[in-house]
Amino acid sequence: MLTPSSTPSPDRSRPNRPLQIIAASVVAVSLMATATPVPAQQVVFDPRNHIENALQAARQLESLANEARTLAASPYSHLTQNSQSLRDMADLARTARGLATSVRGLEQQFRDLYPDDLEGADLARLLEQGEARTVAARQTAEDLARTAAELERLGQGRDQRLTGALSASETAQGQTAAVQSTNQMLAVLAEDLAALRTIMLAQSRLLAEATAREAADRAAGDEARRRRWARSTGTPSAPAFDPLSHARD
Repeated sequence: MLTPSSTPSPDRSRPNRPLQIIAASVVAVSLMATATPVPAQQVVFDPRNHIENALQAARQLESLANEARTLAASPYSHLTQNSQSLRDMADLARTARGLATSVRGLEQQFRDLYPDDLEGADLARLLEQGEARTVAARQTAEDLARTAAELERLGQGRDQRLTGALSASETAQGQTAAVQSTNQMLAVLAEDLAALRTIMLAQSRLLAEATAREAADRAAGDEARRRRWARSTGTPSAPAFDPLSHARD
C-alpha cells in the first residue's frame, strides 16, 4: 500500500504551458501591432483637379490685375492750376476799392458819402461829399474793368485744362481714373462759376454805387436850392445919388 507523500509533484508545481504560450503570443501580437508604423499612403495624381486649381489661380491673378487697373490713378491733373486760379479770384474781391465789399464798410461809407439827412451840413461839406462820391465812382468802375481783364487772363488756361480732363477721361483704364477725370472737369466748371460770380459782384457794386451817387447828388442839389430860396429877402435900399437930378435940364 502506497502512502501519499507530502512532496508536491513536479507536474503540479509547473504552470499550464499552453496558456502561457497563447498569452505570450497575444501580447507579442499586440506589441507588434502597436510598434509597427502605419504604411505611408500612396499619392494619387489627379490631372483634372490639377487643371482646375491652375485655372482658379489664373482667374485670381486676372481679378487682381483688373482691380489694379480699376484703382489706377489718372496721370493727368490740373488741380494746382485750378486752385491758384480760384485764389486769384478771391484776391480780386479783397483788393476792391471804391464802394466797399463788406457790410460794415458799406454802412460806414453810406453814412459818409450818401447821407439821408443833409440838414446842418454846410456848403463846404456838401462839396466835399460830392467829390468823395466822384472818387468812389471812378474807383468802382476801375475795379470792374480790372476784374474783367483779370478774369479774361485767368480764363485763357481754362480751355486747356478742360481739354486735358476730357482726354484723360477718354483714355482712363479704370474706374478710379475715370472718376478723377470727371472731378477735374467739375473743377473747371466750378472755376467758371467762380469767375461768373466775381464779375457779377463787381457789376452789382458799380450799379449800387451809381444808384446811390445819383440819389445823393439829387438830394444835395435839392438841399442847395432849398437853402438858396429860403433866404430872407429885404427891401432894397434907395440909391445914394438922385437919378432925377438932371431931369430938369
